[in-house]
Amino acid sequence: MTDLKKAQHLILKSTPVLGKESVPVLDALKRVLVQDITAMEALPAADISALDGYAVRYADLFPGASPNTHPIWIAGESRAGSPYDRTVNENQAIRITTGALIPDGADTIIKQEDAIEEAGALICIRRPGYGEGIRFRGESMQKGDVILHAGTVLNPLEIGVLASLRRAYVSVHRKPLVAIVSTGDELSDFHEPYTSFKAMSSNLYALAAQVKETGGTPLCMGIVKDDIEALQAILDDACHADAIITSGGSSKGKYDLIHQTFQDMDVNIRFSNRSEKPGKPTLFGTRGHTLFFSLPGNPYASMLSFDQLVKPALYKMMGHPDVFKVYCRLNGHFSGIDTFSERNAKSAERKGRAPHVLLGKTS
Repeated sequence: MTDLKKAQHLILKSTPVLGKESVPVLDALKRVLVQDITAMEALPAADISALDGYAVRYADLFPGASPNTHPIWIAGESRAGSPYDRTVNENQAIRITTGALIPDGADTIIKQEDAIEEAGALICIRRPGYGEGIRFRGESMQKGDVILHAGTVLNPLEIGVLASLRRAYVSVHRKPLVAIVSTGDELSDFHEPYTSFKAMSSNLYALAAQVKETGGTPLCMGIVKDDIEALQAILDDACHADAIITSGGSSKGKYDLIHQTFQDMDVNIRFSNRSEKPGKPTLFGTRGHTLFFSLPGNPYASMLSFDQLVKPALYKMMGHPDVFKVYCRLNGHFSGIDTFSERNAKSAERKGRAPHVLLGKTS
């Protein structure tokens, strides 16, 4: 039997990192960059005002400047998106808004609160320092600077950065395609009429939701009866996926056929049966680049096994640089993880209700 940490190690060792694809910037949310992102131009691209006020020549300012002693005449306006197109000459000021281009000749901004307009002239209440109020060209980044590194997980802040760099598309690691199969003669789906001797195939949907939540693309292959040929046929069809998950049929009963099916398909079984419960009847193997996971039929054990074993593998496929850190941040401790599913399973057992009654799987 294989303990949890060894099982995780064997799985991650066998898991490839998927290649890249180019996606629209909004579709890159929560994805992982494949390559460094560099600035194609300086930002800001020109000297701009950092505040609302007046663009002036610093040489025209001195303490106590006023229209009576040293008039500075307001000659025009520079607005964001509509620059002043002439040169600022001696004793001239230009009204300016935040983000507007600094006109030629000006080198300092007087803050709006530090100035008074009177009869077309400017009274400076507080003399600013030289260059004050200006965001200079390239202050945020220079052309060629690495802004985001390969391996960065793209959150909303990084999406905004990419937009500021005018990157409409970005290269990220491909999402894993995960095929999901539920096994068992006792299962039914939405399109089938209710019968008292069949249970709803809830694992199919719970596992698909977990794949989607992790960032992968679920491919629901449906229910397969307890028949080796049928199992092998549907699993062969699913082998174009990056990973295949089955639930149920992994124990040692007469109709638990997954182990034999994997062997007949030449799946290289890396481990079968874990030493911990819930989730003891779990198999993992590989065929080519495809990962094969056989999870227990018990819904809580199935979801817990996904969290502990499948999810880290999907994170690695998607290029996350530190799989364990990502996993622990989202799920708590690696070992003995006390998830919602496990807590509810324990609660149901204490109250005398079998967990499978709640989600409908018997083995």
